[in-house]
Amino acid sequence: MLAAKLLSLLIALPMSVSTVGGVDMGYEGEVDIYSGDPVEGEEYQEQQTISLADGGIYDRESHMFVYTVSGGTSTVTSSVADGMITTSAVSIDLSGAGDARLYLNGEEVDDALYSNITDIGMYSLVVSGNDVSNQLLSFSIVPEVTGMIDSYKLPLGFDLQEVAVDGEIKTIDDVSKVDMTEDGEYLITYRCNLTGIDYGLDVVIDHTPPTLTLEGLKDGRAGGPVTIKDPGEDDKYSITLNGEKLKYPSDGELTQPGDYVVTVTDTAGNTVTESFEIGFYLNSQGLWFGILFLLVIVTAIGYMIWSRKKLRVR
Repeated sequence: MLAAKLLSLLIALPMSVSTVGGVDMGYEGEVDIYSGDPVEGEEYQEQQTISLADGGIYDRESHMFVYTVSGGTSTVTSSVADGMITTSAVSIDLSGAGDARLYLNGEEVDDALYSNITDIGMYSLVVSGNDVSNQLLSFSIVPEVTGMIDSYKLPLGFDLQEVAVDGEIKTIDDVSKVDMTEDGEYLITYRCNLTGIDYGLDVVIDHTPPTLTLEGLKDGRAGGPVTIKDPGEDDKYSITLNGEKLKYPSDGELTQPGDYVVTVTDTAGNTVTESFEIGFYLNSQGLWFGILFLLVIVTAIGYMIWSRKKLRVR
């Protein structure tokens, strides 16, 4: 029996575990080898719920964060704490709340699927109660390779435990914030001081902008076609001509005269934008059209002159 217990302790080393609804919050504390549930220290075992520094509550059974709407009459349950950054889906339960609106990058989300929020961006949840609307929760979902963030201000009541960049352990100068301006793979471990639970964020930071090469330009102008050279395989291009969206040409050549704005976005979300003008010019097709037009004019004038002379002779 003693040997079995010792074996269980050795197996229950820190590892990641999925939370409610399949949401992986990067939990890095000990887990129960049979249920997979987090195992907190003995000082937390007797408490079902733990009050947090940000005014919320952590529910040990569901491993969810609970926030009370202004007035204390309803609650919102979330798989993330207020201010968290994650690469995983987020689950929110509004069963205890009234009017709620979810915003993504400042725009209200229509028909939001609260149980499985996956779109990349910065979120805020605004809930109304007792004729008062307040932002109850904010969080960010980022891709595993991203240039969206250059720092991580940890949620209130959470402290850094370790920061590694490309496998190198960094010195922690501020336990409440991580500087992420340097490119590289970040493995961040941080702890909720009141629950004793560790969380992790593993992302590759890429702030290097994509390359946009435009052939045929001189000082922002072109007297003929402009070609997009060596486009990135995974890069996305947005092109407008005189303010109207233009489909990316299969050969990368822009030929119509007018004012262009070309934006390229890489997989990490970094962008580069170039504005330029293609002036009116005659290409081979336009040149032949011009010659044909002149021939028609000359022929018409010649015919008029011939007609006049013929009338005079009579």
